[in-house]
Amino acid sequence: MASETDRMTEQPADLPAGRGKRFVERLYRLRIVGFGLGFLCIASVLLGQQRGIVLWSLAVFHGFIWPHVARRAALACEVPYRGERLNLMADSLFGGFWIVAMQFNVLPGVLILVMLSMDNIAAGGVRLFIRGIGAHAAGIAVGVLVMGVKFAPMSTMTTIIACLPLLIIYPIAFGWAMYQVSQKLAARTREFEHLSRTDGLTKLWNRRHWEGQLAVEFERCRANGYASCLLLIDLDHFKRINDTLGHPAGDAVLIAFADLLRRHFRAGDSIGRYGGEEFGVVLPGATLRETQAIVRELLMRVREQAHEPGASCPCTISAGIAQLTCDMPDYHRWLLEADRSLYQAKAQGRDRIVVAGTAAPVAAADART
Repeated sequence: MASETDRMTEQPADLPAGRGKRFVERLYRLRIVGFGLGFLCIASVLLGQQRGIVLWSLAVFHGFIWPHVARRAALACEVPYRGERLNLMADSLFGGFWIVAMQFNVLPGVLILVMLSMDNIAAGGVRLFIRGIGAHAAGIAVGVLVMGVKFAPMSTMTTIIACLPLLIIYPIAFGWAMYQVSQKLAARTREFEHLSRTDGLTKLWNRRHWEGQLAVEFERCRANGYASCLLLIDLDHFKRINDTLGHPAGDAVLIAFADLLRRHFRAGDSIGRYGGEEFGVVLPGATLRETQAIVRELLMRVREQAHEPGASCPCTISAGIAQLTCDMPDYHRWLLEADRSLYQAKAQGRDRIVVAGTAAPVAAADART
């Protein structure tokens, strides 16, 4: 008896070759536990009924050899996942057969059918559960054809005790398997969520998520009445790098600059790639004076590095700053003010900072003081 909980729904028909090996391995481990314990249930009944060598041999095969055969058979399939689902149906077929072989002994029969059905519904939902019921019925039919029908539904104390390990241990193993899979799924979900929020090249926030952060900060400032500033940065003449050195070199510059931004700004600042060679930074709680000081220092660092031999970021930057004001109706206006300031910085010669609402830029010479 085995279970797989990371396949909760029916799989598509176009599964790639090799898909489902981990599924097979998890089932293999649980099948070893479940079928080994299930052997105790069956053996207690066969012993009490003094059954022959054929059924005993089949019970030994099913309890201790079949899990290994099933694993090898599934892994030999082009798509192991499909092979393992066939193994689950074989498990259910065996289960139905043992119901007849045990002469419909109630406790072990019900226990085996319930555990197998639990496996099927965990591995493939209602559809596989229904197929499993059909396989149980087919197994019962095979058993009736081979052995006829005899009823001995009462369970002896020996059988009751023999069923306890399966009743106690297997659900614990099943629950542990479910927990492990749920933890892996949760980790993958967190990873996918993070990937959906980050830019693939720079690993900064992508534009969609960064604008979401900007909107949240706008509403927080409006509600609490504290200052915040928005910064847009553009790498000057970045197109020349792509044209002269190639796009891989341009990508390397973007990555290096993103790393510089992460090191330069505060831990609570939200940094994102706004588009192309343009970046945005939200500075929660920062005053205009504080923001100007931070950006001046960044401007100087980038300028100094740009002239170093083999510089990782061989260009200067232009920046536009906008402080949140009470007359801004929404965050789009805040963003527009920062964008206008950036445009002015580029129009006035680049390598400088322009603050929204001020006529004089912070030029390259001013930034040195």
